[in-house]
Amino acid sequence: MDDTVLDTARASRISKREVADHVPMDVHLPQLSMILDSEAMRDTLWDGMFESARDRDSFLIRHCEIIQIRYKPASSCMVSYRLEVENVITGEKGRQILCGRAFPEGRSQPQWEKASTQALVQPRFGIPLIHLPEVEMVLWSFPNDRKMRTLPAAVDATRSASDTPPSWLSGHVGTGWQVADTRSRVMHYVGEHTCTVQTSLVLVHPSQNTRQPLTLFGKTYYNEEGAQTDLVMRQLWNSDARQEGRLNMAQPLWYDARLKTLWQMGIQGATLENHLIELPAGIPLLQKAAHSVAAFHTTPVSNIPSITMVELLGKLDAVASVLMQCRPSCRPLLLPLRDRLVAQAKTISLGPSATLHGDLHMKNLFLTDDRIALIDLDNVRHGHPGQDIGSFVAGLLTGALAKQIPILRMAVPVQAFLTHYNHSTPWKLDQPTVAWFTAVSLVTERSYRCVSRLKDGQRGMIELLLNLADDISKACALPWPVHESTAIDGRNPGQ
Repeated sequence: MDDTVLDTARASRISKREVADHVPMDVHLPQLSMILDSEAMRDTLWDGMFESARDRDSFLIRHCEIIQIRYKPASSCMVSYRLEVENVITGEKGRQILCGRAFPEGRSQPQWEKASTQALVQPRFGIPLIHLPEVEMVLWSFPNDRKMRTLPAAVDATRSASDTPPSWLSGHVGTGWQVADTRSRVMHYVGEHTCTVQTSLVLVHPSQNTRQPLTLFGKTYYNEEGAQTDLVMRQLWNSDARQEGRLNMAQPLWYDARLKTLWQMGIQGATLENHLIELPAGIPLLQKAAHSVAAFHTTPVSNIPSITMVELLGKLDAVASVLMQCRPSCRPLLLPLRDRLVAQAKTISLGPSATLHGDLHMKNLFLTDDRIALIDLDNVRHGHPGQDIGSFVAGLLTGALAKQIPILRMAVPVQAFLTHYNHSTPWKLDQPTVAWFTAVSLVTERSYRCVSRLKDGQRGMIELLLNLADDISKACALPWPVHESTAIDGRNPGQ
């Protein structure tokens, strides 16, 4: 199951009643309702961060919000808190992120003892490692991290005050440049997994009397995944599709094996997540996205893993079991849905095989210079193209449900995407195939995330998502009438 930062814009305003409504009952983790109540945790974290009475008199936590949750039923729950801290003596104010895990009873003490033996750096506020035995929780103060041992050094490297660019950057911009200014900020932190830092440089060339602004992104990983992503990105960057302008992406620059950090060139623009694609003005964006995805799918990449139908069905079975465990009320609907999807899998053609993005949704489509770039290429693999397309369509439908937009309003934009995709690939994905992969994704990705991420207000969406998947599976079609003007066989008059 993939990981992402949970959008909790209103997390700090969740009431105790709301917490009780969206937190599952887990006999192994009875402290869930406490650790997911940001107001209740503010005082608890204050006690843990500042050990001495003097520090507790000097520092206050003015605000606490939850920015990320990853829940493993009956096992653990990882939570990231963003704190607004003030030194009442000096007036200094700032933010501090804490990322920690809650464990079953008696499990936090050995975890804390193990972590205490590791070298840690001093955070801006408080202590680097916190143990809260009353909620069986161990927390790391950013930039310390349970799994990303190189993160402190990697973050420090982005703030280097060196007058000369590093050798790998000089190889890109040329020699003779000097660094006039450096600024960096954390853009995206996924506890125990990755951290992306944006570094803005101003380079000057004294002999040429020129200045050049430059934006770089450094992504630090907890494992060696960055090395694989670097190899993938270099193949894509050197591909015919990219050089001919059909594929747009960020340029990979260098992989620092010591710090497990991948550096790439920044691109200007914004993701598509906030565009109203259900409106007519959004359709051209989806058409461009379709061509970009098609170019990606048809660009060969070597030495990447494959995901087979057998693996996909194994994931379906595992996720269905978790959903029924966490939400027993969905069992009467989910059991026949799962069995039907397994039976229908026999009708899906084994080919073709495409280069899949692996995490295709609106946040990973980036509008830059009136073109669509694909970003976040950590999950590239070989597989049936329906996996990406079904995942993308499932994301669009889930977004509509979350915003209470009638599903029928998604017919034209989704069909526009599918039509333009089919026009740009040597294969054609028919309605039953797209429908099957969409229904599977609604179960294995969208419904599961409502549980594993404990998304604010979305646990109640599980039944809506499963009912939608059930309707799609029964009809072997997406949930709207297919007319000639919106068919996906390539006859869309807007083409």
